[in-house]
Amino acid sequence: MMKLIGRVADGSSDTSASVILLKDLEREVRAESLVLIKNGGSDVLGILRRGLGRNEFLSRSSYRPEVAYLRHGGEPSAAKEVYSFDIIIIGEVVDGKVRGNRKIIAPGSPVYIFDDENPLELFIAKSAKKLSWMRAHVEGKDWLVPADAFYIPYHVGVFGSTGSGKSYFTRHVLIPFYVQNGYRAIVLDWSGEDYAPHFGGISMREIASDESPILDYISGITEGFYRNEAIRSAFEEFLQGWAEFVRGRSESELYEELKKFVQESLRKISRDDWRRSAERAFQRVFRRIRPEDLSPFMGEIGVSEIIDSGQVTIIDMSGFSNEAKLSLFLSLAEELKRRMVRGQRMDIALIIDEAPQYCPYRPEGIQLRATEEIKNLAALGRKHRLNITLIAQGIAGEIGINAAIRRNLNTNFYGRLHPLDAAGEGGAKEWLGPYGITPDYLLTLEEGRFYFSGAMNPSPVPLLITFEVS
Repeated sequence: MMKLIGRVADGSSDTSASVILLKDLEREVRAESLVLIKNGGSDVLGILRRGLGRNEFLSRSSYRPEVAYLRHGGEPSAAKEVYSFDIIIIGEVVDGKVRGNRKIIAPGSPVYIFDDENPLELFIAKSAKKLSWMRAHVEGKDWLVPADAFYIPYHVGVFGSTGSGKSYFTRHVLIPFYVQNGYRAIVLDWSGEDYAPHFGGISMREIASDESPILDYISGITEGFYRNEAIRSAFEEFLQGWAEFVRGRSESELYEELKKFVQESLRKISRDDWRRSAERAFQRVFRRIRPEDLSPFMGEIGVSEIIDSGQVTIIDMSGFSNEAKLSLFLSLAEELKRRMVRGQRMDIALIIDEAPQYCPYRPEGIQLRATEEIKNLAALGRKHRLNITLIAQGIAGEIGINAAIRRNLNTNFYGRLHPLDAAGEGGAKEWLGPYGITPDYLLTLEEGRFYFSGAMNPSPVPLLITFEVS
């Protein structure tokens, strides 16, 4: 069932139009409503955005008797009031599917709004290569949202400022969507507060690490072993037997074992000046390393076990330094990469909370390696069914993620954004502006509302969706 709401105004084209609303319908018709234009012999699907109200009697640019009357408490005349919405064209309906519209929208064409029937199901869902349905609905309706599961391994971004509902959306919509399409989810919960309390999590201290990330971590906190190759070599040698050293020891015991091993290695240096230099570096290194710094790497659950575990695995990263968290990620990334290089199909969604901690705008130190690994995983993942989902407060700039990583995200969900991100270069204005979505609207978006944009959306135009917390 459809209802006539108005007619197309002049100035329409093949990609955009505007509708002048019938009398009193400005009280009913809302932005983001899906409409059908009867354009001669064809039907064109569109979405309402950027509402506008005009009254010639109330123009601010000229002084009229009506304005003077208003200033003295009079009621303005509604005789010249006009209400309209822009229509962003989704496409022409051909044989029950939406195709690109190539015809000019004729001024005066009637515009209808959908009441009961779900146009997403009728027309848009049929464009999907592998149709699936998200546990979300269009804003203002109970219409379920179709999504193209074929594009899950083409990677996803979820963006929104604090309080926009990113973690709720990921927990209640994205993770169930991935699972129902045959993916297992591994979530890196940076703070340990957004996912671990709801699903149960594995603490970082339970997970074993590879030698390389441990070396990177210690190098990071000791400024590259104070540029002493003898110290570095001793650490490398010790780490080759890391799994054996860890078993059955406390942090303090392992720390003393490491210290003793490095000292003995330095005594073997034949040249006195080199040995003295190494011993000075040794003192500085072990002033920086504490027993608790080794704790994140003393687990006995291998990353292979994590990768092969149940449908949803949460890694609780709370209580550890940023460098330790990134080191764990590098261990996980290394194993995922090894498997894909061998040709293994992954069927995994790797969900990275607080993504700018891994791949910021300008990565430094261990973040450089993390950024490079995310790029590698994204490139390999498309062919091996590995999805990377990045969750961040911002899209670009200081609060966003690295531009090279951003280019790999082919589906994005945009919630309420930070002011720095709404209009800045590479931000939401560039991504959503062409679809009639303005920065000022994004700044005031309600919690739990997200624009669904990109490859997984069968609609070529972003849709505003929301969800119920179950």
